[in-house]
Amino acid sequence: MLKNPTASYHKIKELSTRATLFSGISMLLEWDQETFMPKGAIEIRSKQVELIASLGHKEKTSKEFASALDALIDIETGTVKSDELSEQQIAALREWRRDYIKAVKLPASFVEEFAKVTSAATHAWADAKEKNDFKGFQPHLEKIVSLCRKKADILGYEDHPYDALVDNFEPTMTTATLTVLLERLKIPLTNLLKRICTKPLPDTSFLHRDYDHAKQLAFGKKLLSAMGFDKRFSRLDESAHPMCIPLQTYDTRMTTRISLNHPLMNILSCVHEGGHGLYHSHLPHENYGTPLGEAASLGIDESQSRSWETIIGRSFPFWQHFLPHLQEVFPEHLGAVRLEEFYKAVNIVQPTMIRTESDEVTYNLHIMLRFEMEKGLIEGKIPVEKVPEEWNRRMREYLGISPHSDREGCLQDIHWSLGAIGYFPTYTLGNLYAAQFFEVFAKEHPDWKERIARGELGILSKWQKEHIHRFGRQYLPEDLCEKITGKPLSEKPFITYLENKYTPLYHLT
Repeated sequence: MLKNPTASYHKIKELSTRATLFSGISMLLEWDQETFMPKGAIEIRSKQVELIASLGHKEKTSKEFASALDALIDIETGTVKSDELSEQQIAALREWRRDYIKAVKLPASFVEEFAKVTSAATHAWADAKEKNDFKGFQPHLEKIVSLCRKKADILGYEDHPYDALVDNFEPTMTTATLTVLLERLKIPLTNLLKRICTKPLPDTSFLHRDYDHAKQLAFGKKLLSAMGFDKRFSRLDESAHPMCIPLQTYDTRMTTRISLNHPLMNILSCVHEGGHGLYHSHLPHENYGTPLGEAASLGIDESQSRSWETIIGRSFPFWQHFLPHLQEVFPEHLGAVRLEEFYKAVNIVQPTMIRTESDEVTYNLHIMLRFEMEKGLIEGKIPVEKVPEEWNRRMREYLGISPHSDREGCLQDIHWSLGAIGYFPTYTLGNLYAAQFFEVFAKEHPDWKERIARGELGILSKWQKEHIHRFGRQYLPEDLCEKITGKPLSEKPFITYLENKYTPLYHLT
């Protein structure tokens, strides 16, 4: 039995924190690249990203770290070697071991190459999107798909190579489980969409006028302040794709995208990224550098942002409070618009090309398309040069529309350029988790609508911090879901939420 397991645990934490610091530097480089970096700086930036990735990987796989970890938990079997550790410390050891086993399989040369290729690809993607030039991005995507296949082979899998990639974002999730969940969603979503499409669309003309850029950005910052963000520890900037880059508990970088004739793009992006930001700013600072200071998974992380963007940000009570504030900023555009009209416009259901602009009913159909595309790319059934064609075909199949350009089709998302194949399903998982968690929140706070209407947004963030944020990775996603809701993850609460909301909104029978 170990003489001083606490000292051994702190040694692991010290070594792990070094790796976390490198990760933070890498994210800072990513944030700068997406916001302020001059386009011509990409060559050296790619080398910087490659170097930081290499240094971080060396820390995660060093003999010193392995020795410290193996002193407390058997790396081969997962058996904990001390009975004096807390439940939280044991959970951290479990996750450290999981991360180490993955990291040590990946050669440093592969990690360096992956970082270098994706850094250059991200820059190429932004350029290709701007120019509507898929062929300009194609060679980069070919390299990324090849590297992701190689990564899956290196990490290993039982049933499908996509399993190894999804597991990087959603621990223990499999292609088979995702396939079942998405199939269960498909019919209820398409049926609800068909029923809604028989009804007249609400008027949204007042949302498609010229909304001042600076005023939009200022309103986005006002929303984040209302959500609880302090500008001493966070900031909002602009990028081609909205994102949240949580460098550490006291440094949250968020970005939005502003369209002059589509103010909801900025508003909902801010609320969405704010949901991510709250999660990471609420993680226990004392656990920085350990798995307990990290999000449980990308699906759980996404559940927080989707809760804010959709369940709250598109709700009637939210706009009871914030519409008057928005009208003060844009009196010429919105001064005569009634709350009921605005609420209907915010919740318009209509197939659209862009995932981030889609409504709650069609959103997951966009994810199904991407899930199928990614599986096909990894399996080799979809050649990279056929991506635009296959994308457009699935858009017609699922949403009945077809992109007029690759910019509004297969080039719209940043994820593939980042090498994040396997990430997209976490958006749907986030929607499902969000609805299931919110059922519990609503039962515990039956007055939530009245309080949100008064601008008391902290009622949700406080609940999320208590039930989700403070645990970090102490629980696996499915275990956290059971702990909070008493049930395994299901699509039913999400379908119920949509039916309860859109049946009266669209006067469905």
